[in-house]
Amino acid sequence: MHFRIVSPSACVDVENIQLAQTHLERLGHTVSLGEHVFSQYRYLAGTVEQRLADLKQAALDPDVDAIWCGRGGTGAAMLLPFLDEWMLNKPIIGYSDTTALLNYVAMHGGQSLHAPVFQEIAVKNLDASPISYDAMKTISLLNADQTKPSHYPLSALNESTQDLALEDIHILGGNLTVLCTLQGTASHVQLQQPSVLLLEDVGEPYYRIERSLVQLLQSIDTSNLKALVLGDFYQCPQKNVPQTIAEIVKEHLDPLKIPLFQCNWFGHGAVNRPFWIGKKGKIIDSQLVIY
Repeated sequence: MHFRIVSPSACVDVENIQLAQTHLERLGHTVSLGEHVFSQYRYLAGTVEQRLADLKQAALDPDVDAIWCGRGGTGAAMLLPFLDEWMLNKPIIGYSDTTALLNYVAMHGGQSLHAPVFQEIAVKNLDASPISYDAMKTISLLNADQTKPSHYPLSALNESTQDLALEDIHILGGNLTVLCTLQGTASHVQLQQPSVLLLEDVGEPYYRIERSLVQLLQSIDTSNLKALVLGDFYQCPQKNVPQTIAEIVKEHLDPLKIPLFQCNWFGHGAVNRPFWIGKKGKIIDSQLVIY
């Protein structure tokens, strides 16, 4: 496959990008870098114009199979007002700050991969790192028969999950904080059809997690929120809060009778298994199936 590496968010680590490129090329893939992938503008990987130019060029290049974001951080939302149908041309890969782009694609009828960013492949022993294993699974998912479903285990957290069988639900989600920053903008998350939200976050104290959750719930059509899945809330300081994040979220979902699940297979921690955003899926027997 031919991967184009772009940096729509914060500055990348040059050595990590180059090492990740070497790893994939040794596996037989073609890796090309956006013209401005190593640019720096404040804490960003270049100006809006530079980052947008790389993204658009990658999307329009007929030789490129998929667009892989170099890292997250901040800044991807700055590009949203300038995106158009060309953004739907091919899969875009990433997570964290890339959530802004992933959900733009999904909201406009496309599909994207919530998966490790490119520089996370950069470890010396490719077989020993879980994050690089997940990066390799990303490539497998792109190469796979797209009619073949992917299965993801879930743990039920509230009574609304009992005897639950959801069919034909839209898969959305990503980083909770990033999603909340989009609400009130032209690119806000809209649940225009029955949907499931998969959420994760990193480094945010519990009160901010709860505040973001409340904002999100009050700004979407919760009648179309058929389930919510909590991923890894990595290094989110609990401090003196007696409840867990799952318990806090449950307090807000129970009155709405929204099924709540938890899993340990995506987020900023050691495991970040790739999954499609924008595809349809179902939840049955505490398992998410994306097809």
